[in-house]
Amino acid sequence: MSKTSPEVTPDTHLQEPAAPVVEDSIGKGQQSAMLNRLLGKGSYESFDMRCMVTGQFSVGKTTLVKLLAGDVLPEGRHPTDGISLVEGRCGLDIQSKEWILVDPDSYNALDVVYSKVLMTSLEEEEESELTKKFIKASDTSPTGYAKATLSSLPSEQSAAAQSLPSTKSSNVPHTVKQMEKKMRTRMTKEEIRKKMEKFLKSGKYKMKVGRLIFWDFGGQYVYLTTHQTFMTFRALFLVVFDGSKDLHEQVPDVMCFPGQHMTPTPAVFLQYWVNSILTYCKVVYAGIPKILFVATHKDKVPMENIETRREELYRGIEELFKDHEGKHHLVLRPLIFVNAKDQADPEIEVLKKTITELTFDHPCWGERMPNACVPLELEIAELVAEGKQIMSLAEVKELNAISEVSVLSPEQLTDFLHFHHSLGKIVYFDTPQLRDNVMINPLLMVEVMRSFITDVAFWPKEDKTRKTFKKMSENGMIQKVDLYQIWEQEEFRQILPFKEYIFDMLIHLDIVSEQRRYDTKTGSRLPIENFFVPCMLTQRNNTDYLTQECTPERTLSLAFVFKGTIIPPALPNRLICACLSMWTLKEYQGRKLMFSGFVGLSFDKEHDIVVCVEGNKILLYLVHKRSKGLIIPDIATSVRDCLFVTLERISEFYQSSIHCKASNKLPFLTEYSCSKLNCFTSENKLVSETEECLCKHGENIKNNWRTWNKKKEQKQCDAKCQGLSEDALSQIPSNTELLRLSNHCEAHMLHELALHLGMEDMVWSDMVENYPTNTQMVKFLTLIHLKENYEISFTELDNGLREMEVTTHKLCVVRRRKQVKSGILDDILDCIPSDEILDRLAPLVGKIVLQLGIELGLSVEEIERIKEKWDRDLTAQNKEVLFTWRKDRTVKPTIRILEQAFVNIGKGARCLKEVLKDVDPNTLKAVEIVTDRIRENENRIIQDIQTSQILDHMMTNLVISVDDRRRIEQHAGQDDQNKALLDIVIKMREPAYSVFVDGLRNYGYEDIANDLKCDFSPSPVSAETKGLSDWNVPLYKVRLQKNYLKVITDIQHDSIVDHLITRDVVSVDDGKKIESGKTPQEKNRTLMDMLLRKNEQGFNEFLKALQKDSIYADLADQIEKTEVTSTDMATLYKCLK
Repeated sequence: MSKTSPEVTPDTHLQEPAAPVVEDSIGKGQQSAMLNRLLGKGSYESFDMRCMVTGQFSVGKTTLVKLLAGDVLPEGRHPTDGISLVEGRCGLDIQSKEWILVDPDSYNALDVVYSKVLMTSLEEEEESELTKKFIKASDTSPTGYAKATLSSLPSEQSAAAQSLPSTKSSNVPHTVKQMEKKMRTRMTKEEIRKKMEKFLKSGKYKMKVGRLIFWDFGGQYVYLTTHQTFMTFRALFLVVFDGSKDLHEQVPDVMCFPGQHMTPTPAVFLQYWVNSILTYCKVVYAGIPKILFVATHKDKVPMENIETRREELYRGIEELFKDHEGKHHLVLRPLIFVNAKDQADPEIEVLKKTITELTFDHPCWGERMPNACVPLELEIAELVAEGKQIMSLAEVKELNAISEVSVLSPEQLTDFLHFHHSLGKIVYFDTPQLRDNVMINPLLMVEVMRSFITDVAFWPKEDKTRKTFKKMSENGMIQKVDLYQIWEQEEFRQILPFKEYIFDMLIHLDIVSEQRRYDTKTGSRLPIENFFVPCMLTQRNNTDYLTQECTPERTLSLAFVFKGTIIPPALPNRLICACLSMWTLKEYQGRKLMFSGFVGLSFDKEHDIVVCVEGNKILLYLVHKRSKGLIIPDIATSVRDCLFVTLERISEFYQSSIHCKASNKLPFLTEYSCSKLNCFTSENKLVSETEECLCKHGENIKNNWRTWNKKKEQKQCDAKCQGLSEDALSQIPSNTELLRLSNHCEAHMLHELALHLGMEDMVWSDMVENYPTNTQMVKFLTLIHLKENYEISFTELDNGLREMEVTTHKLCVVRRRKQVKSGILDDILDCIPSDEILDRLAPLVGKIVLQLGIELGLSVEEIERIKEKWDRDLTAQNKEVLFTWRKDRTVKPTIRILEQAFVNIGKGARCLKEVLKDVDPNTLKAVEIVTDRIRENENRIIQDIQTSQILDHMMTNLVISVDDRRRIEQHAGQDDQNKALLDIVIKMREPAYSVFVDGLRNYGYEDIANDLKCDFSPSPVSAETKGLSDWNVPLYKVRLQKNYLKVITDIQHDSIVDHLITRDVVSVDDGKKIESGKTPQEKNRTLMDMLLRKNEQGFNEFLKALQKDSIYADLADQIEKTEVTSTDMATLYKCLK
């Protein structure tokens, strides 16, 4: 029988709503009883179910949701931008289980709360046993989860929420009670009574209706890594697919997932959605959440073939998941096959009935909630209705403290926040970055996502913002300033007041990922300033790098293997993010090797790294430039350790529900490949086998495993070492390898080996004569001579040693590097050294310029050229070696590399540590960011800008001196002037950089300025504690230069120059030079250039000249009274010193 009310209507589009049932009088006793329930006594049953509709895009999800909700069906295809929420449109009659459509005009979120509380409340005595049972059930539920998301529900929080008392607590701190009442309480007892009576008279309470809330997930690729934010075990999932297509039929124009290089098919997407749902939903109840498959597009199948197709689809899905460990979550019968465009399709009723049954069977349907929370919940609901999105935690505490109905203690308030977060009613994370705010309207997160994670069809039309989206799609990278710029659009401005909080939440939820890295010693996270929006990077790897470079002869491989067929993209995307912060992105054939699910990196000039996704494996390739036999085990082990630790941390956030019972174990295993690179053996088997472990091809993988797992501090080969491999022996040694070999061989042995390999003894004698006190140099140059004149390979060296009856394990030293123990902070080690660091380091290096240069990758020819250039200046030699190394960005030239080089050549890292002891890592990072940003935009700046006005701006802001300007403008061409300007900006750093960027923006180069803008506050020049008189900078010069722009734009120079000539401040020739300028501004610039070089008398005469002319009297007065601060003095002093 149909149920009717102003709020609910029967499931038909023909019948009008019936008149409301009104009760003229409600007994006072009945009112009091209901009010008591509302104000805290007992608990009530909550009937809410989220129905999350997922699946590949273009399969009819939105049409299906609209049909189920009784909405108007759309004509044509309208893709969903992110997530569409349909709330308050339909529900289920609690008693009859009938599907109810709700009149949207009469829907009121507050009435939902009143209805649930009044119609399902139990008194304290009645519900006590139920509460005990609930607590008991919660205590026995699995609690294996690592990170709170919108869907997490710790069972202990549930129990705590159930036990909230109904009266004011005496435990509320006095300070909270005395808080200034900035918040205004709305839910007084009288107000609640009035609203409750109005609700009772409406008759709505007569019908118990549970809500169905539909979440329509956009299926485009870019949205896939946002879904974990909203998925919850407190939901029913519909996985929708196109039933008119075969499960293994190719889906055209659809991007598959990272690592899934098979043809994209409906089956692949079904596997993805099942794995994602079970990964992101934490387990609390066995077999929950349930996943229902719904096939659409029945209208595209001939009538006589529908049942046949249905059975084909059912058997296909059953086969697809027959061995899946989460199959107990799947609802395979009935397999629903609908025409979502036909409201009269009888299978729509079958679908509704199935949803109803699954909803009523869900353990969260009818959950008991404590009435004590209701007043605060109503207060928050009122604020949301008024448009408030986010409250500070202080405001929530104040709202609770001033309540006239029920005050929760601090512990109870915390339980309230956690519990309502788990219900999806608010968003609250108890982490240091986020705990000070509460998002009281979770739908704001949908808008946040939609603002920047969106398909190209929804990109903004405005050029500047669209450019940000285009860059994101090309490299996935974004900075805070870019995102804040997106939020300045009219439709997203409600986000701006909370931008820092929202940004931190996006990081916490892994929607935006830091280029995150972990210290392998402590496991702690290291700070990184760039951000990655992985889902916006959709370009697949279409290079031939894997086939041409990752060859069996040059590559070692291992795999981190996950259960299931497809890894949800969020996990490998975060791992790739971490890789980007640790190593340099590699370029190959002019392209950066960064794609969806794939990244190529350079560890050093000999070793490359590839991380990519293939099916259920995250593959790690370590590629040597010449031969895998020359891969340094220390490097292989450190790379493996870094990725293992990082992946371990990430996996804590994404442990699948099917693994929670063994939550102490990692959700992945490590496997090692043989030379085929596609045959893997588990680490467990390798560890258990003592001598050798053969793969199915008969290859002993133990050798590869030892390379990946080298023992620390291993200075000698162990008994199982077989020396260099055959392929490695065929290679010609690099200069760095020869340097390492020379460091570990005695001079007499190398002398004998060189003679044995054909070098004349006279050559050796000449070397000894040239370097009588430097035996190390003689040994190294001997090996270089053999390489350059005899093209010796490792094979010749190996044979020579054997004939000399010397162990060939001498050659194994080329695969070892010394361990570093310096104590320098990691966040400094991964920075590029500044000019100051290299300047201070150069005098401390000593007489090892050749060894240092070789270890840093310079050629012998480059080093010899540097030595000839600075024949008698050892410091200058070292300095140029260091600067030459830093200039090469093939591999990021970090302080860590420099440290390793010093240790390798026997110098040790003490001198480096001494130079770095007072270095601020934040300043060092800022220098690196500035330099990189200029390098990225260098060509545009050099080719596009005119510098005159920008130099005027920089002069006025004291960040360049008159001498700097002259050095820039002495170059004839504009391009050369621009290069000279960039060199000065890089050298001067802050605040010169920020002033330069502002100058670009002010004078018509806004696009370049936006690309140069960095996400850090300009660091003011340190004025320390000096007063104005302590700086060796005349006050008059600062006053004059601070008015530079006004002088060159406001004055006519003629009479002023005449006055200055008569007072011998400038000469007649100076006057002619000034007059030679082509424009008044050029003439005034020349005048200012002269005045800034004169003494104070010249300054005073200039002021007198201005004062003589009434037009300039105010300007003279302004210059004379210009305020000068210690920061001004420090800034100009930095330019002048």
